[in-house]
Parts: sequence; structure tokens; C-alpha cells
Amino acid sequence: MKTKMQTKEIKNFKMSNEVYLLRRKVINMIYEVKDHIKTLPRVEVRIGEARCEDNLLGLASRGKCQLWITKKAIDMNEDALRNIVYHELVHAVFGFKHDDKCPLMQPTLKTILKKEECLKHLLKYKNYKGE
Repeated sequence: MKTKMQTKEIKNFKMSNEVYLLRRKVINMIYEVKDHIKTLPRVEVRIGEARCEDNLLGLASRGKCQLWITKKAIDMNEDALRNIVYHELVHAVFGFKHDDKCPLMQPTLKTILKKEECLKHLLKYKNYKGE
């Protein structure tokens, strides 16, 4: 029996037409990556709001192909959202931790990379095992 995908840090929104559209934005960005990594596994996505930490924009289960994105992140501009989604994908799919030396994998959103730069940094992780 499949368990519900939940985390204590983010409260999942109930699925509705509005939430579906928010989730679709995230899934479309995952498909951008899938265009470059054909073997990218299916990633489960939930949309919600941070329970406590006001600056929490996304979260992933490292190596378990599950990620959560907050509505606050989705409401940011497209490049910022892409940085957050790609960052969480590196955690969720490849199992890596934060890395202050990589602009994509810094623990906080310090630098907003354009699409090509985001993809370049994400692709560095695809051939390595998680830490």
C-alpha cells in the first residue's frame, strides 16, 4: 500500500484546478531536464506552504524522487523557480547535499541562474553518486 507523500516542513495543498496549474509549472521544468537526461526517473511533486520557516521555498527527499515546492517559490519569476526546482531535483534524484561552491546547490537562493546555467550545473551531478 502506497503511503501519502508528506513532510513536516511543508503542508500539502489539496488538489484542485488551481493547485494542478501550479504543479504543472514545476512538472514542465522537470520535463526540461528530461529532454537532456532521457533516463531521469519519475519524480513525485507536491505543492504547499511552509509550516514554520517563512523562507523555505522547496524540499526534497534525498534520493527518493520526491520533492515539494511552495506556492511562494512558484510566485517568484520563472528563473528563480527553475533554480529551486533544479536544486531540489539534484537532491531528489541524485541524492546530493548542499554545496556552497556550486551556485545551484547553495543552501539558500543567493544567485539566480539563467536556464542554460542551471542546466549546466545540474548535468554535472548526473554522473556522480550522492554524498
